[in-house]
Amino acid sequence: MSSTSSPPSPLEEKPDVSHDGAIDAPATSGSGRLHALEQLEILPQMLQEGILFAGSGAALLLQAALPAIRDVETENGTNEALATELLDALQAHLGYISTLVFGTRDERKTLLDMFSNEKAPGLGGGRNNRFAHHPALQKWMAATLYATATDFYQRVYGRVDYQTAQRAYSEFGLLMNCLSIPPGTWPETRQAFWSYWDDQIHSLTVSTDAAQFAKELRESKDMPKWVQNMKPFLRAVTIEMLPPNLRDSYGLKSTVSTRALYRTWMGFSVAVYPAMPNKWRGYPLRYYQDKLRGKLNVV
Repeated sequence: MSSTSSPPSPLEEKPDVSHDGAIDAPATSGSGRLHALEQLEILPQMLQEGILFAGSGAALLLQAALPAIRDVETENGTNEALATELLDALQAHLGYISTLVFGTRDERKTLLDMFSNEKAPGLGGGRNNRFAHHPALQKWMAATLYATATDFYQRVYGRVDYQTAQRAYSEFGLLMNCLSIPPGTWPETRQAFWSYWDDQIHSLTVSTDAAQFAKELRESKDMPKWVQNMKPFLRAVTIEMLPPNLRDSYGLKSTVSTRALYRTWMGFSVAVYPAMPNKWRGYPLRYYQDKLRGKLNVV
């Protein structure tokens, strides 16, 4: 993804086909997954940066524009419910991922057991399981989180080297395995992922209900206060991160004002944010981890 006001995103660079190998075989047992989670190296370094949350608006609009999302929506509820559930699903996934990466061994084990028993706890309104039995939708929702987080991280910290990118993708694949995405669903290589991503991007359409979702997202009050306070900056970042054709379809214009806000945000992110105390930088993910911790009943 790229914007009209910034250099092409690092995510536009596709892996070298001659070197892109398959990720490590995923652990399948509970103890195997726990051990693998304890060996994570790259994701803890990347995901401790709460600023990656700034890309979540773009992820949500990418999700809403997938045509198959509307099929599930039509079967299960109204447009308003779709907006609520996409937000709930985002919060839940942030809680799951932060717990698997940063939680205690007992917290990780409890969450893995709950997924194995199809009793994963929800956040927000608790209705985030609408897509649980739709692997293709789960895959796309996870893909938008991976792509936008990786994109924003590299916009702030610079391009990640090849080996680090490979390892990060392998570790993210482990998380997908832990979150019960069916085997064979998540692309095994970064090359396969970007081929899948390109195909999906070309299929996205902004229907009436997707446009309504974008409106409800802008107007929603069902967000933490710290998110509400950041909305002007988050909106500018979302506009400048979306692919131009999708941004235009949503009626979101890249203007002098949005570009100025985006440059202000990125200037702060590059110059000031890395020097801030870790407890501030990691607050967004810790917020959702704490919300999920209350549902795990771990002593």
